[in-house]
Amino acid sequence: MRAFFYNILNDGGKRVSGHLSFQLLFLFFILFVSSFYTSVQGITPGKLISHKQSIPDEMQAANALTGSPSTVPLEESADNSAEELDDDLDTIDFKLCFDILAQNRLTYNHYNDSIFLIKEHDKWVNYFRRRAIKNHQIFAANQEIMRGIKEFLTKHGDSIPEDIYLDFCHSIEQRYVRKNLYDPFLLVRMSRILEKGGGYLPDSVKYTNVFNLWRLYSYKQMWNLGGDVKYLRKAYQAGKAILSEDAKRYPHYDFALAGALEYMSNTIWLAFGLETIQDFEEHYRRLDDFLKREDLDEIVVPEQKRDLLELQQVKDEAFLCNIYYYTPTVLDRHVRDSLTQAVISRNLQKAELSNLSFIRTVFLQMKARQISSREAWLRCKNHYHEKWLKYRDSPMNDRIIRDYLRPLYIFLIINDEADVPVSQKKKTIWKMSQDMVTAFEKRKDFQGNTDFVRELFRLSTHRRLVKYLSYKQMIRFMSGLNVSTQVTTFAHSMHVAKIAKVLLDGVLKYKPELLKGVFGYKSTEEILKHKRTLRSFIFSAGKVHDIGKNAIVSVVNNEYLPLTDDEFDIIRLHPRLGEIFLRAVPGLEIFHDTTVGHHKWYNGKGGYPADFDNTKSPIRFLIDIVTLSDCLQAATECVGRNYRISKTFEVVMPELRAGAGTKYNPDLVALIDAYPKLAKKLHHLVENGWIEIYYRIYSRFFQIRPF
Repeated sequence: MRAFFYNILNDGGKRVSGHLSFQLLFLFFILFVSSFYTSVQGITPGKLISHKQSIPDEMQAANALTGSPSTVPLEESADNSAEELDDDLDTIDFKLCFDILAQNRLTYNHYNDSIFLIKEHDKWVNYFRRRAIKNHQIFAANQEIMRGIKEFLTKHGDSIPEDIYLDFCHSIEQRYVRKNLYDPFLLVRMSRILEKGGGYLPDSVKYTNVFNLWRLYSYKQMWNLGGDVKYLRKAYQAGKAILSEDAKRYPHYDFALAGALEYMSNTIWLAFGLETIQDFEEHYRRLDDFLKREDLDEIVVPEQKRDLLELQQVKDEAFLCNIYYYTPTVLDRHVRDSLTQAVISRNLQKAELSNLSFIRTVFLQMKARQISSREAWLRCKNHYHEKWLKYRDSPMNDRIIRDYLRPLYIFLIINDEADVPVSQKKKTIWKMSQDMVTAFEKRKDFQGNTDFVRELFRLSTHRRLVKYLSYKQMIRFMSGLNVSTQVTTFAHSMHVAKIAKVLLDGVLKYKPELLKGVFGYKSTEEILKHKRTLRSFIFSAGKVHDIGKNAIVSVVNNEYLPLTDDEFDIIRLHPRLGEIFLRAVPGLEIFHDTTVGHHKWYNGKGGYPADFDNTKSPIRFLIDIVTLSDCLQAATECVGRNYRISKTFEVVMPELRAGAGTKYNPDLVALIDAYPKLAKKLHHLVENGWIEIYYRIYSRFFQIRPF
């Protein structure tokens, strides 16, 4: 998570004994052995990955897993004199568990990055196959860890022993949260379990403040993934709980307060109507008081102190830009203008401004009519190019990505309002869109921060950007973003498009009458006359059917556990999010029904979104083709879905037959059964076509780049 998690107490814990020891020992053996994979171009994946692990060495880990006593003390607030658990009570080394979870995420990220180092086809294919196997091993190991933890906690019910409770809390924060490699959905789930299991403990021990801090951050990340405001509300409630008087009765109050102030002192809550201006001012008053504390350096690390001071310094400019952008009538005009003048004067006296503050200042100068819109445009344009020269040669970590993206919204406004030729505006936006793709290509994967996803969605669909790009430019821009942020989804969509095309060709060859009514075609002759149109449509529909996943990239549906309710709620947003992307590109609206409806059951009674009736669509049969193609690809693919083992075509077909008439179009299922040549083509495509699709995507869109 952020720097404010770095100060929480010393780690400690118990070692594994009992029935879980063999399971975890076996799991660790798998992880250890898997690091010695066959080399590619003389470099083993293990060497590409750089195993600088914080977990014990192999012998220490083996000792831990077999029940040797721990030599690491518990934190000072824990009861160091606590008696050892009864011999018949199993314990688990939570530190090791969460070390492995964090390390596996890092390994997963590095394996994905290392594929960019290989360009020769055969070597790339061989490595990619091994990568798929390695990823399956990682996810299987993670699942085994979580199963063991679940069994352990189930055994204790709602009364986790105090020393185990503290060990669990220390381990998940120290070994997992602070590394920025965690899953926010898992973090929320764990906070609920720990809060319930430790409910009987005295308030002086409970980690309530830390749990609320986890929720604040995690729900904010969930809001980033899809933009559902209910998660933003939950994040705000968690933050308010920390800022309440009641929070003072729990330990780690100052620690949690620092984190809450960092997130609550933000205009986002104001922009979405979750608080008043008075609430906004109160948060900053408390931030000012907090920063005056004599013991500040003992509470926060330097990085967090820097971030808090920056928040304090830019409060007024952030507030004003928010007002101008979202709610211009919230302030009296004279108050607004007076504050604008004060901010401009103060910022112009500073020796150096951050990237965001520079753009904001120019924007406010334009609004105050101190400079013309043309001058504002020229200043921002030159500043952007100067900064981009530094960005493009830097590793795109979270801080650099944020520094690059956040000013772009204001730049879009200035570009749109500037008194310059439209051709210049178009040129500027096209350059910016290309740079965005490059930035995301270079971005390193930090599991614990999804801020970039929200920025990606808002910027790529922003009306002030879309209006200046041509249809071809928007397609190229969207495709580039899709590949650079989630290549597995892009490849999946390309594969679905190919499957859908084969299915449609089968219909046109054997049963063209099934297409009657589509696009108003009334006869077989008319259908065959327009088969090129139909083939072009279904292929493009397959390519864009999952475009909404650009807004839920990276974390959701990419883990090792059964989906939580929150995860599934967010996943179910992607057809409607796809609708937003389609509206952003004139000409793509024709794929509305196939994009929104591809997860609805054939009979309209199941699937999602609930408010879309696929049975009334004029292109219902084409939706059915995309739906069946999507299911065939998802069930048989063994690359991008590491959370389960792929199925064969022979295994999938009985499942399709069982769902014919309810989930799937019965005529399509019957067509595959009736014509062996069609079945053979589909069989080959779903089981052997994926790797070449991936290679073409990588070789086309990516260049060799250092990591």
